Amino acid sequence: MVKIEVNQTIEDYLRSMYRLESRDGKASNAALAKELAISSSAVTEMARRLADGGLVSYRKYQGLKLTKTGLGVAVGVTRRHRLWEVFLIQHLGFEWDEVHDLADQLEHIGSEELIDRLEKFLGYPTHDPHGDPIPNKKGEIAERELVLLAGLKPGERGVVARVSDEFPELLRYASSLGLSINAGVRIVERIAFDGSVRLIADGRESVVSDKLANSVYVEKEKPHAARKR
Repeated sequence: MVKIEVNQTIEDYLRSMYRLESRDGKASNAALAKELAISSSAVTEMARRLADGGLVSYRKYQGLKLTKTGLGVAVGVTRRHRLWEVFLIQHLGFEWDEVHDLADQLEHIGSEELIDRLEKFLGYPTHDPHGDPIPNKKGEIAERELVLLAGLKPGERGVVARVSDEFPELLRYASSLGLSINAGVRIVERIAFDGSVRLIADGRESVVSDKLANSVYVEKEKPHAARKR
């Protein structure tokens, strides 16, 4: 095994892999290239380097997987990123569509003492402002049973629990339709023509695209808790 220095570039790779594995169950070369906005050949080259350093396992045509060591690094960076997002919104007044890039810069500050104090100062939050789980110091996360908004049927209700922060414009669009964290939502109609969904969110009726409906996660209301119409 070749000793490898974990720099900012490697942290970005590992955190992106962790994000993909958490979301899709795996991190393919193509998905990682899209996530990082780089070429597939660049991903392949870095994958070999990370595999040599014991941070990922890599087999040609079979994608990538974080090793225990790589996972530890990825979880640490993710923890720092999401705690900084909470701080930026709660204490510096940033909006939820403004903090991702700033947190990308702050996540590389590696002081464990700083992050431990930040976590304590924030009251040990379990989720960031977009609803993504924040790993604690042991790498544990608070599990929730979430479903995609696109998976709800007409008449079903839920509470918005997570919105993908991949694109700031998507967050702004979601907010404009009332799809903010903790907003109640009820499906009115699924439109077969283009996969869009007519719904009522935060008291407002609107039609959302298939792409947005597949970027919003909700805690589905249990049948016994359903409100009377």
